[in-house]
Amino acid sequence: MFEGDERRGVPNSNVVTRSKTQFDLPLRKDRNGRYRIRDMLLITSATSDFFIEEADEWRDDAWNIISKRKDLTFEILTKRPHRIMDCLPDDWGDGYPNVRMSVSAEDQEAWDMRVPILLSVPAVKRDVYVAPMIGPIDAEELLSKKGIDAVYVGGEYCNEGARPCDFEWVKSIREDCVRNGVTMIWRNCGTYLKKDGEMFQMRNIEEQSRLCASIDMDYIVDPILPPKNAVQSRLF
Repeated sequence: MFEGDERRGVPNSNVVTRSKTQFDLPLRKDRNGRYRIRDMLLITSATSDFFIEEADEWRDDAWNIISKRKDLTFEILTKRPHRIMDCLPDDWGDGYPNVRMSVSAEDQEAWDMRVPILLSVPAVKRDVYVAPMIGPIDAEELLSKKGIDAVYVGGEYCNEGARPCDFEWVKSIREDCVRNGVTMIWRNCGTYLKKDGEMFQMRNIEEQSRLCASIDMDYIVDPILPPKNAVQSRLF
């Protein structure tokens, strides 16, 4: 993530701050009074974590934006599911209809730790990002409980030290999703993909995504806005 920010010229990307230029992006309008951003999925945690402690002082402002733009879908991704319940807005209830609450789970340990907490959180939609996938995951037991709507799979991509993703791991979690009627989307294969005993190297995310599309592993149950309409909004 830091490497990506560096390529985009984002200064001090390892310091959590409220964005001075994009925080209110979803509320901006054009000269005709229409919202500039329409019909999109916005991922709130493009650089950091929505529930990180440093965001406590302005998270209510973010919730206010999300509440006002009920016509947009917001994907809130976290590695800190234990903080979710203490950070929800007062009017959350059973969840905002336009929010997909999600956690990341890179291996079995992370899956077993974070997904049960996600399942306990009131939410209209819940997703899991198995990214970067750095080990096999047995997802059957928790998916069978019903409550997870989509699983996104991705390999690790970086210039140095990327850990390989094994195609057999991807196939296994897809089978778990199919058996339990859960959407599964293979977003990218990572810098290194092990398949049929060979190791393939792909340097950029575009090439990785094209490979995933060519293999066609996606299993769509829950209609989700297509990736081309996804925007990583730098709310912080």
